[in-house]
Amino acid sequence: MKTRMIPLILFAVGSLLVVVSVIRGEASLALLLFIPIIYGGGWMLGVGILLIIASFLSMFFLSAKVDGVSRGESRYGGVVFIGPIPIVFGSDHKMANIMLYIGLAIAVWLFVFFLILW
Repeated sequence: MKTRMIPLILFAVGSLLVVVSVIRGEASLALLLFIPIIYGGGWMLGVGILLIIASFLSMFFLSAKVDGVSRGESRYGGVVFIGPIPIVFGSDHKMANIMLYIGLAIAVWLFVFFLILW
């Protein structure tokens, strides 16, 4: 398995555990000024959140060096949500566009998920 897939797998499994815990009723979903908040006391929610945090940490640690050899020029980007509005940034125009599409997809997913649970 490539080491670049580890953060993606951790994030996907963590997100799935959080969604399952909300569906099973172990966790609840609320909105605070358009900011989604998930809270609860089930073990799935705790493990899911820990896996999501581990995915971010592993992304930073694994991106620095791969097989002991540092990479050359790298591209980066990210999405920050302030309420329902995604704010994107990237090292170049192409990466910023990719992050914009990812941010919009997450915003739509959160809106649909909220409507289903409401």
